[in-house]
Amino acid sequence: MKKSLSLLVAAAMTLSTASVAFAADGATTTELSTQAKFDALKAAGVFSGFPDGSAGLDKEMTRAEFAKVLTKLSELAENSAANVYSDVAKTHWAAGFIGAASEAGLLNGLGAGKFGPSGKVTIEQIAKVADLVAGVEPSDKEVTGKVSAWAKGFVAAAIEAGLLPELPSYQVNATRGQLVDVAYDLAQPVEKDLKAVEAKQSGAKKVTVKFNREAVAAEKTALTYELKNGLTTYPVTATFAADNKSVDLAVAYLPAGDYTVTVKGSDAINVKVEDEAAKKVDITVTALQQVTNQDLGVKVYNQFNEEMTGVSAQVTSYNVTKTKQLANGTTLNLKDGNDAAAINDVISVTAIVPSAGLSVNKQLKVINGSAATSIKLDQVQPITGDARVVVKNGYVLPLTLLDAAGQKVKLPVGDIDLKNGGAAGGASKDHAGLVFYVSDNTIIDTLTVDADGVIKFNTKKAGTVYVTVTNGAAAVSAQTSILVNDVAKVKTFELGNSGKLIVKGEKAVLPFTAVDTYGAVIAAKDINLSNVKFNAFGSEVVPVKNAKGELEFTFTQTGTTTIYVYVDGVLQTKSVGISVADVAVYKAVHSVDVATTIEDQAQVTLNQDNILLVDNYGRTANVAADKFTVTSGSTDVVAYDAATDKLIAKKPGTAEITVEASTNAGITAKKFTVTVVANSDIKSYAVDTIGTLYGNSDEAKTVNHKQGVALVGKTAGGATVALVSNAPDFVTSSDESILKVVDSKTVVGKKAGKATVAAYLNGSKVAEREVTVTEDAPIVKTVELSADEYSVSLAGVKTVTPGVTVKDQYGIAITAPGRILVSDTSIATVNATTGVVTGVKVGTTTITYVASNGTTDTAVIVVNP
Repeated sequence: MKKSLSLLVAAAMTLSTASVAFAADGATTTELSTQAKFDALKAAGVFSGFPDGSAGLDKEMTRAEFAKVLTKLSELAENSAANVYSDVAKTHWAAGFIGAASEAGLLNGLGAGKFGPSGKVTIEQIAKVADLVAGVEPSDKEVTGKVSAWAKGFVAAAIEAGLLPELPSYQVNATRGQLVDVAYDLAQPVEKDLKAVEAKQSGAKKVTVKFNREAVAAEKTALTYELKNGLTTYPVTATFAADNKSVDLAVAYLPAGDYTVTVKGSDAINVKVEDEAAKKVDITVTALQQVTNQDLGVKVYNQFNEEMTGVSAQVTSYNVTKTKQLANGTTLNLKDGNDAAAINDVISVTAIVPSAGLSVNKQLKVINGSAATSIKLDQVQPITGDARVVVKNGYVLPLTLLDAAGQKVKLPVGDIDLKNGGAAGGASKDHAGLVFYVSDNTIIDTLTVDADGVIKFNTKKAGTVYVTVTNGAAAVSAQTSILVNDVAKVKTFELGNSGKLIVKGEKAVLPFTAVDTYGAVIAAKDINLSNVKFNAFGSEVVPVKNAKGELEFTFTQTGTTTIYVYVDGVLQTKSVGISVADVAVYKAVHSVDVATTIEDQAQVTLNQDNILLVDNYGRTANVAADKFTVTSGSTDVVAYDAATDKLIAKKPGTAEITVEASTNAGITAKKFTVTVVANSDIKSYAVDTIGTLYGNSDEAKTVNHKQGVALVGKTAGGATVALVSNAPDFVTSSDESILKVVDSKTVVGKKAGKATVAAYLNGSKVAEREVTVTEDAPIVKTVELSADEYSVSLAGVKTVTPGVTVKDQYGIAITAPGRILVSDTSIATVNATTGVVTGVKVGTTTITYVASNGTTDTAVIVVNP
């Protein structure tokens, strides 16, 4: 059951007295204590206190109490008649509430006709019901606390909607206080409809839309956005603010002009967009190092305080201490050569942007790491998407250095080699006047300082390592410990049944839920089955993970069996029973999609793409190219040319056509009648369908969007006739400023609007059709890789170049920027320039083609030995 969002309003209305209590002191939900919320809900009749007058907020909630709260919040009438549980007497104080909540699908029994009114309620169960009442759909977001696999989506959605806080565990019993907090939030009056109330430009390529209230998860998913300038629509990428009260709409290109922003369910809002302009120039470094490539950090900012990439500043530098002019530019060589500087030299740097009248000057001192009088090392954070630090590349050592004046000290680029000549153990190395020490160089053996002064490192194995940074000159140091965990692997695995037909020799997708060694649910795309084994029909079966992260099983036996799952050799508690049907065989030619009324001497194509077969399980598929035959019962009327796959009309009359398939034995043929009509029997014509065309005054931009005009014939009875030639003699356009005729039978769009194309045949106008032209620039609409699965071999052909077809919203193949990504580069890599995928080691991984606007398609790459 799913309640609509209007239920929130209805519930709030029934709690009007509570709403007054809520508003009496002007407090919001987050400002009220749980006790205050309880008092308001008690006044509304949702909660009851204990005989001693206490709220019992720290006591665990019973199922009977839960039923009462749900009934009140959902505006349900008590219904004792619906109470069918043997352990809930008709005289039980909660019988009516239990009946109402059960009938509404908010609560279920425990089985065997029992309800368990005194049983406890877990936080997971509260999450599920809160989502139902609030109309919130389950979410696929990650949950950091301990949560059951069935409840993960409900808990994630409840957290995202603000109904639950983040907790260490959601499997524990809920307290009355926790239910009070959730119930109070559900009872709050909210505006019925989410509306966009304001929109303005907030960046060079960004427009921000504000809403009348916070958007909940389901609303965020359902919203759509349209940003238009005249008739041109600009594709946007939407990102919500942390408070969910506004959304940023980012575009790849946003020229100045008057725009309208339309959010689904809201009126259009006008937005004035101005061109990006330089408003500030700054020198962002606070000190200089004795290095060969000292970046001065010169940045130009626009009116939105965003760094500009297309505007550069003119930079001059002068060594004040040595009274010497230095080389111009945004970098300096202060280590050696003509511009070499000594420690404590003062360099005057000036940056100007003449076109914008901007300038800045800073006096910078040349220092090294020994200038740091304050050293701070923060805790190393997991890489985004991970819950902990594991054996992986790309970690950042959060080191902050400050000099005596409180200015940040930036370290020069370079590697800090801690390998110690291959000797395992503690190791130290000097870099820019600082000493870096690691307690175990088998865990961290190199620290790398990048151009921004950020220190990065890779972890080599699991364990605890201490990193210390010391400045002997200033007698200061800092230390941090890093716990490196083993990469998480599957700990428990539960396989499910798809509920779909499983056929011998065919791929069958079975759902699954897996939990890792740290108690987190593993996303399908991240599953690694190296320690998981499957057994069916008494032997091991090895599934393949497809591009979606699904597991595909192929069974070679038929009958009923149980799939047993082993993790590290341990049989999992839950197994799944399946039934594998016998090999599919095709039973008949299901349908033939071909014209059945043909003009005399016309030819129509009839090949494998026109022929569908149906198998013994009612499924259809196209016949293979070499597995069908076509025969005519009257070859003098209609003949079939197998070499060209054409039905050829010979003379007026009828012919019975038989299509047979030889994919397997026993396939029933399909017979149908083709009628050949004389040209004189064609009484009218129509212009075949023409979709919306892209128009532009620059014909070079529409060269791939020209449209040929085609005709179809009609008999007196209205039957559509395939013609000898579907091309008219010539066509005209009612408005060539909108739709231009580029040759006698082809049209192309010029500007937005509508025009009528007329087709002429034998000196007369025979048909017309209105054509719509839009100036919406072609954008990537669909991306399709040439195969669902690619294979390479380490011993044979190690590379493959996946083909990709990119089409725009007009269905035309276009060339657009994009690249192929590989999910596991330890198995395969891709050349970013050529798109060639190379196998690295035996295994299976996923490749994803990502177009410039984020449109994707995925496939599997299998690396064989």
